[in-house]
Amino acid sequence: WGEGAAQSIRLWNSYSDERKRDIMLEGSHIYQEIAANMDKGADSPEVQALLVRWHEHLRHFYEPTIETLGGLGDMYSDHPDFNATFTRIDPDLPGFLKEAIAHYVDVLETRWLERELGILEE
Repeated sequence: WGEGAAQSIRLWNSYSDERKRDIMLEGSHIYQEIAANMDKGADSPEVQALLVRWHEHLRHFYEPTIETLGGLGDMYSDHPDFNATFTRIDPDLPGFLKEAIAHYVDVLETRWLERELGILEE
């Protein structure tokens, strides 16, 4: 994790205690809302809009790359600590997050590729 982790720690430590609480509460609300919308499907507009909020929320900690986002989806499901955290919200949430984030990342990658190809065609 190296320098990226150090930067994230410095950023987090720059926040007031009140701001830290607000950030953590915001994250909790996002995950609760995702769980409440699981019945709509991982690729639903509602869930994907919540993942846009999730992506923005992560910027309180670091600037996530597309690869990092995909890795988080896997980690939320596969890593025992993250899995336990999300299972407490809803037993199906870890796997759902993995699927929903994979779709979100696919869309981001497609948009990036389309922009790149558009540049090449000009």
